Amino acid sequence: MSTITQQPLKLVFRGRLDFGNQRTYDLVVKHWQTRLENYFRTEVLFKAEQIFVPEELAINVPQQTLMSTEKHWRNTTSLLKEVAQYALAGNVGAWWVQNGQVLAECQIEPNSDKVAVSEYLRGRELVQQGGMEEASIALSNAIEKYERHAAAFERRGYVNYKLKNFNDAHYDFSKSISINPIAPEPFYGRGKVHMIKNEWEAAAADFDQAIKKSLAVQPMHWLARLRKGDSLYHAKRYAEAIPELKFFLQRKFQENDPNIRFKAKAEFLLAECQKMV
Repeated sequence: MSTITQQPLKLVFRGRLDFGNQRTYDLVVKHWQTRLENYFRTEVLFKAEQIFVPEELAINVPQQTLMSTEKHWRNTTSLLKEVAQYALAGNVGAWWVQNGQVLAECQIEPNSDKVAVSEYLRGRELVQQGGMEEASIALSNAIEKYERHAAAFERRGYVNYKLKNFNDAHYDFSKSISINPIAPEPFYGRGKVHMIKNEWEAAAADFDQAIKKSLAVQPMHWLARLRKGDSLYHAKRYAEAIPELKFFLQRKFQENDPNIRFKAKAEFLLAECQKMV
């Protein structure tokens, strides 16, 4: 059996869980309090009043970095996993980071037979398999059952983007943002829609939000920097594009990081920007 280190760790949390109705929300509050009193006690990282949002019937964890122990990491992620199974939608990400590398990652989300949950998971799986038309139907079913399903809107936006339904994609990404403005994915998706439409200023603004709302250990953070630099280049804001492109090129990507294949593009854009300033 592995021992749990007591040394301080750098832990990052971000996300949201939506419960949809008062009865379920009250059950979650009671479950959280009972588990704290009888099992976890004070060895979790969040107090109920820090993350429970009664007016939204949700748990909201703004992005934050904490220094704590492995025991607190395990207890907190375990309790969040328990209450996530009551949720209709949402995700809480947790990362254990050291020297810029992710040592452990936990993506906490509902996984139940509730239609809003099961149809979203089915739609997401179909997206990964390339079944875009079927995925759109499943994701629409999830949204019909829970109209504030931000993740389903984001995934349906991606589907519409791949199907070249760009106006529909813009609507879905914008709807996802209006429901859950702390998630970076819909900002990134909407930025790509703006690029397709040659709306470079709007694209740069969305990619900037994707950068701010993502973690430097996530591949999307760096791809958003490249896209922002690309958008600023096309907007003829060359001096502002240069730092973003340099940041991207200075990053040492792991071999399995998808950003490696964009290095040549970043080098080209940087050279073009430097010619213009």
